[in-house]
This record gives sequence, C-alpha cells and structure tokens, in this order.
Amino acid sequence: MGALLGIPEWLASTIFVAAALSAWMGYGYWRIRRAHERLARMRPNPNQSEFLRLMSDECSPAAVQFVWDMALSYVEPRLTPHPDDDLVTDLMIDGDDIALDWPHDWARLSGVDVSDMPAWPEQQPATVRNYARWLDLSIKP
Repeated sequence: MGALLGIPEWLASTIFVAAALSAWMGYGYWRIRRAHERLARMRPNPNQSEFLRLMSDECSPAAVQFVWDMALSYVEPRLTPHPDDDLVTDLMIDGDDIALDWPHDWARLSGVDVSDMPAWPEQQPATVRNYARWLDLSIKP
C-alpha cells in the first residue's frame, strides 16, 4: 500500500489505522449524540431539584445525588438523567462503568466495602431509579 502512495509501508499502515480509529470514534460519538437527542424529545428533561423530588420517596438522598452526578457527567449538556432511563440503552453509558467503576466510587463515598454490596438482580432493568435503590441496599441501617 505504501508503494502505491509513494511513502514507506509503515507510514501507510499508521495512516490507515489512525483513519480507521478516527472514523470508528466519530461514529460512536454521532450514535450517542443522536440517541441523547431522541431521548430528550421523548420525555421531560428534569433539572436537579426535580430529579431529587422524583426519586426522594424511594431512595436515600445520598444515593440519588450520587446517581445524578455520575449519570450527568456522561450525558450533559444535551440531556439530564430521568429516573426511568435505562443507563445503558437510553443514556448510552458503558456497562462496565456502571458495573465496575460506579460501585467502587459509591463504596468509597458511603464508607462501605464494595465486596459487601449485594449482587445486581439480573431480572431487573438497569434504570436510574433501580440503580439508586440497589446502592441503598449496600448501606446497613
């Protein structure tokens, strides 16, 4: 391929890989942006006080604030989290972040050991509301 372009083979390969990675990342960004815009048109976009009010009957203020902060860091400025949003399919948050990173951050903030946290109930959808409820299960009264 490099001979066709009149450049060294290693340079042609590097350019090809860089172009392919750029295209892949651009497609991912476009896909996430489109999903967020579609979701914002389909449901209300609560502000922080509305979100806290919507969740206050079911979850502790600490868990609600934690989920708000974590989800918002992925979706703003186009969107704000809603209690019924699925973290993976609606908000397009990487499942590994939710399963691995967020529990460790919650454990550190709430003073629990991550190994003491209950397993995620497999039959339950990973909505914002369910995730906050699950975080509350790790706090022993």
